[in-house]
Amino acid sequence: MEHGEPTTTTPPAPPIKHHAGIHSSDEEFLAVVVPFLREAVAAEDEPDPVAITTARKLDLLRNALGPDAHHVDFRDSARWYRGSPANSMATALDYYVTHASPDGRLHMAGEPVWEGRTPRQIPEWKRYEALATELFTGAPPDLMCLYDTRTAPPDVVDAARHTHPTELDRHGVRPSPLFMAPAEYATLGLGPLPAPPGDAVVVGLDGDLTAGHRFAVDQARVRGMASDAAARFGRAVSGATGYAAAQGCDRALLQLWSTTRRIVCEVRTSRGRITDPFLGFRPPGPETRPEDGLWETRQVCEFVDMRSDDGATGGWTIRMETDLVGTELVASG
Repeated sequence: MEHGEPTTTTPPAPPIKHHAGIHSSDEEFLAVVVPFLREAVAAEDEPDPVAITTARKLDLLRNALGPDAHHVDFRDSARWYRGSPANSMATALDYYVTHASPDGRLHMAGEPVWEGRTPRQIPEWKRYEALATELFTGAPPDLMCLYDTRTAPPDVVDAARHTHPTELDRHGVRPSPLFMAPAEYATLGLGPLPAPPGDAVVVGLDGDLTAGHRFAVDQARVRGMASDAAARFGRAVSGATGYAAAQGCDRALLQLWSTTRRIVCEVRTSRGRITDPFLGFRPPGPETRPEDGLWETRQVCEFVDMRSDDGATGGWTIRMETDLVGTELVASG
């Protein structure tokens, strides 16, 4: 019943080219990014690199690159990093699959957005970088994530040194001495989930776990969610109940509650464990896997929290939360 085991030992040599480009001035920014992009432009049989950052910094890059700017794909970070970390990862994976060379080579430099993030969102975006290391392990792209100490909070910059195997500056690439195995970092600070409120609606599923879909859709509509959004939310819940069924569970407990702006639904089983912190982040492939439905769950819901119980019989909980009204998150391919 266990699905994947987290790595908690000291990691081996850097598994992929995933650099932290930490800088504190425009001069340092250009000293880090311009050579990175020019390396890609000069490489034979490699597609144009992509640079994802603020509009102001994109202009700096265009001016500094001169004629080479015609061979760089410039993207605004505000559009690239919108929605949830799972949405952004879907964007990155889709871009990579579409633009990489036949042998998988591609240079990608991106600066995540930190301004306006809530205290709840920031830890999720920190884990996004560990996720990138995990998902691109074994693939050949050259990735660099940019951190400007003038705008990124100190704890975010510190996290970058834990989630990137290497750091890149004007002097070149060096291993990050603070790097942690992705699964180890992704589970830091994950305590028990808060108990559901007393007014949560509870329903037990026995035998037919697919009934959870209709329950979630009906409850979402009653609480004011638009019909199309409610249908997506129902599919998100189905990803969790479908995973339970695929793992051999024939019973589950659903609890659902809402506030004026948020809706939450959790699926709880009495046996089994979830040990893979990246469950649902890997897109479905040619072969069907039990967790495939959780890809859509993560694309639809801003927060998807997974916990395993410590009891003798085990059991796990998947809690899904998103906007009740005016959500911008949508299911992604």
